[in-house]
Formats: sequence, structure tokens, C-alpha cells
Amino acid sequence: MSGGNSKRHSGELGHANVAAYRPVSNAFMILCASAYLIWLILQPREAFKSLFATMAWISVIFAAFRLVAILTPKPKDHGAAEIAEDLPVYTVLVPLFHEQQMVAQIMRGLDALRYPRDKLDIVLITEEVDPLTTKAVAQVLRPPFRQVVVPKGAPQTKPRALNAALETSIGEFVTIYDAEDRPHPDQLLAAIAAFDARPDWAAVQAPLDYYNHNDNWLTRQFALEYAALFHVWVPFLARLGLPFPLGGTSNHMRRAALDAVGGWDAFNVTEDADLSFRLAANGHKIGFIHPPTQEEAVSLLPDWRLQRARWIKGYIQTWDVHMASPFAPGGLNGCLRFLTLQLTLGITLLSVLFYTPVILGLPIFAAVLWWVNVPLDIGVTYSLTFLFSISVGCVIGIFGTYRADKPGLIKSTAGMPLYWLLLFTPALRAFSELRHKRFHWHKTRHGVSRPADLKPVPETTTNYVPLRRSAD
Repeated sequence: MSGGNSKRHSGELGHANVAAYRPVSNAFMILCASAYLIWLILQPREAFKSLFATMAWISVIFAAFRLVAILTPKPKDHGAAEIAEDLPVYTVLVPLFHEQQMVAQIMRGLDALRYPRDKLDIVLITEEVDPLTTKAVAQVLRPPFRQVVVPKGAPQTKPRALNAALETSIGEFVTIYDAEDRPHPDQLLAAIAAFDARPDWAAVQAPLDYYNHNDNWLTRQFALEYAALFHVWVPFLARLGLPFPLGGTSNHMRRAALDAVGGWDAFNVTEDADLSFRLAANGHKIGFIHPPTQEEAVSLLPDWRLQRARWIKGYIQTWDVHMASPFAPGGLNGCLRFLTLQLTLGITLLSVLFYTPVILGLPIFAAVLWWVNVPLDIGVTYSLTFLFSISVGCVIGIFGTYRADKPGLIKSTAGMPLYWLLLFTPALRAFSELRHKRFHWHKTRHGVSRPADLKPVPETTTNYVPLRRSAD
């Protein structure tokens, strides 16, 4: 597959390498920010009011979309394919880096997958620069597990490791699991059923849940965030046939479509989000399946900040690169891709940048103006739009907990507005790293909370109907 490798590094649409990254857009944003700061100094009240009004209307429009998402049922469940001789080979990629303590756990979790062992190609990916994990994997290998060791090189990122392993894989379908994942046993079969039912789908996403959601306040908030995302927002976009950012794990892809777009972007630190919009730019669609994967929520604030800094930095990279051709592939699909690029990545970046300054800065700014006897004069309407947006953000969390079968988290939704305040400092770090550490990957530690295998994988409430795969 040497041809695939050359295509993978050709710098096509969506690749965030040095050549493709656009300093012109950075200069434009810096110019706009500088102009606004000058306006803020010369006419502070007018500048602040205009910014407040703009953000208020953006937030209320986004809240309206989220309300519609709350009222929209999940996409159709295509069930799980029947185990049969004609099932295709399925490649499961598991990138491991400084994860020697997690090797046994991930192997036990993947052993529970209901899929013919002779049709499974499970690749445990380790790095040459990580001899401890490499040795730990080599000592316990058994079919259907095999190992790929990624040689030293730059950038040292998860997508680079995935591309290296993909070159050796033989599966017609490909999925990714992280070291702490416990996928539902029927997840591969559900993906096969979905791909058979929807030949136009190039990828499907399974919902991500957290097994340690009750560890502390941070994990409860993280679980609420994921419940809203993977049980309300993503299913809504999928039901409408709109592209959405794939998760970093439990996304299942047709190998042919993955090869056609050049694999993952080794230079993007959120390769999952980039791949989603690159598939869409090439005319592919993505869908949603119901069997979940249980993951470990980050439970320590320093680790959470580093993880969020990487995610935000990757969102900036992805948004910037895809705005180079915002309406690809053209026509209605191009317009829809542009819309969801803004509704997902664009809104996220605006929110993390402005939410904390507005919530904390507005009272201070108002107090200073009152002290100098200058009224702030912000209309009640604008203030109510922010309250409406914040309220909808909490409501979508409540609905997400019901759909994720975690009703015990509902009382924690009151803390969501405080949780969102924490996103500002990782955002500042992300913007700072774009200059000097653009491709640096902040590794998320796993195994901090109680091991996943001490908690059973919960059965979903969905009744999966066995489906026989078509003869073609």
C-alpha cells in the first residue's frame, strides 16, 4: 500500500501540516482582534455593547438548534448483524503510548466483542520510543491480537501511529479504541448492520459514556457534557444527514473511504474531527449507531486542562484548514458542511473564548462604569438571550442523562455553568501553543480511576434485531 502512504502525506484538503496551515488567516484574526482592542480603548461602552449583542444573538441561535435537537428522537437503530461466515474482516486499531499498565485491561475488553475470531484483526500499536509498553504488549500477544511498533519520527501523534498500523491492516472495515475502552460486545455487529443498511455511509459513530462518572465533581460534569454530545447533539446531526466531529474512539469506517481521503492527518491533534469534515468534503456521509463504549473520564483537573488544551488546539487547526475550502464539495452538501462546521467547531471555539470573560467580566465592567457614572446600558433582551442559552445548555444535559441511562447525574446539571468557566484557561494555552507547539500531543493518563473491568459493561435498553448480512 505504498501508494496510499504517498497520498496520505500529499497535503490534500484537511491536512494541517506546515505547508497547509494558513498563516494568512492567523494574520487576519490578529488584525481583527487588534482593531477591536483599539475600539475598546477609544469607545469602551460601545465596543463592549456591540460584542455583547453579537455573542448574544449567536448564542440564542445555537440554543434554538439545541432545543430542536432535544425534541428530535435518535436515528434509526439498524440492529446488529447476525454472526455468519460471510462477515468481513474487521480491523481494530488500539494506539498505546505509556500504557503498559492498561494492556491487560484493553485486551480483556476487546475479548468480549461478539465477532468471529478469524475475521478480527486487532492491532495493538506501540511506539519505538516507548519500550515499556512495547515489551508489555509483546509478552501477552495471542490471536486475534498482533502488534505494530511505530518507528521514531515526527510528529509523534496518535494519527501518525494509526496511519502506520493502517498500512499493515487487511480489514474491510476499521475502528479505533483507546486503552481504557470497554466497547459494547455488539458494537462491531451493529456497525456492519448500519453499513449494510446505508451504503452511502462512510463512517459511523458509537456513543461514548463514562464508567467512572461518579468519582468526583469533575467526572460528573464531564459525563454530562458527553451525555449531551453523544446522546442528543450528535444523533440529531446524524439524523439530519449532517457531518459532525467524530469521537476519538469507537468510530467505524469503511476502509475504502478512509484510503480515498488519505487516512488520518498526522499533524492534527484532533484527527477525528478533521477526518469527519474531510470525508464530508469528498462527498461521504457519516452516521450513528447505538451500542456505546464505556470510557474513563479524566478525574484530575491538571490532566483535564491539558486534554482540553489539545482538543481546542485541534479544533482551531481543523476549522482553519477546512475554512480554506469552506463549501466543499459544492452545492447543497457544501452549504450544509459549512453550516455544521460553524455549529460544531466554530461555536465551540467562540464559546470557550467568550463565555468566561462575559460571565466574569461583565459585572466588573459594569461596576467600573457605574463608579465613573457611565451607565452600561445593555438591553434586557440581550441579557435574557444569554440566560436562555445557558438554560438550554443545562436542559440538553438533563435529556442526555436520561438517554444515557444516568438519571443520577441530573442534580449535577446545576454545576454546568461553573464547569464551562474552566474552559477559558485551556483555550488560552491552546492559542499559545499554536505558535510554538502546534503539533505537540498532550498525553491523557489512563488508569487513574478504578479499572473499567471492575464494572460490567451495561446492556443498553435497545433491543437489537439480528440481521443477516446481504450476500453481496
